[in-house]
Amino acid sequence: MYIGDYLGRQAIYLPDRVAVVDAGRDPHCEFTYAQLNDRANRTANWLRDQVGVGQGDRVAILAHNGVEFLDTFFACGKLGAILTCLNWRLHWRELLQLIAQTAPKALIFSEAFSAAIEQIAAKTPIIQQYLHIEGDSVAGSTHFETALQSAPATAVTTGDLTEADIACLIFTGGTTGLPKAAQVSHRMIAWNTLNTIIHDLTHGDVTVNVFPMFHTGGLLVYTTPLLILGGTVILTRRFDA
Repeated sequence: MYIGDYLGRQAIYLPDRVAVVDAGRDPHCEFTYAQLNDRANRTANWLRDQVGVGQGDRVAILAHNGVEFLDTFFACGKLGAILTCLNWRLHWRELLQLIAQTAPKALIFSEAFSAAIEQIAAKTPIIQQYLHIEGDSVAGSTHFETALQSAPATAVTTGDLTEADIACLIFTGGTTGLPKAAQVSHRMIAWNTLNTIIHDLTHGDVTVNVFPMFHTGGLLVYTTPLLILGGTVILTRRFDA
């Protein structure tokens, strides 16, 4: 019932169907289910072999919507690791507190947040590895796509994972204090998917996600159910009227 299985199965049954259109890239890029599964396996292998990420470890991401977010999400599922979704609307001092709470081994970030990452890296030794998605790196950071392409695409699974294990941490809004890390299990993702696709979604449906994937709506309502069902998700960096 864990999330890595869904993508692997889609790569078998729907390998050539377009899974994701990354509309935030210039030009936009399409990724089939086979390609998306390949990227997730490579990301998982790199995180395991180079950073030592394993079951129960946290991997944080501070990034706009893009295929790299899904690479990391599905890689964590394959490893039994826990994706930690950081809200890019927060100040770096607030992010620093969330990192102290969750202790991620690695942090993946978009170029837009390099200044915040520089502050965070200078003030905490918790994170062992930084990976930048685009642009110039901060000190000690590795380019995400380069790391991904250097890793093998061999399948990664974690056989002893259960449906009660935590798949990701999504922070609350923090209206009454510091945001709290809500624990989302693999069972919760499965039930949420059923609750979404029951509204007449089909394998041929296409959805446009304008919501940030650090939020449960963006990641677990408008994106994940369509990919589990076999549809196509168009990712936009940010909403622009």
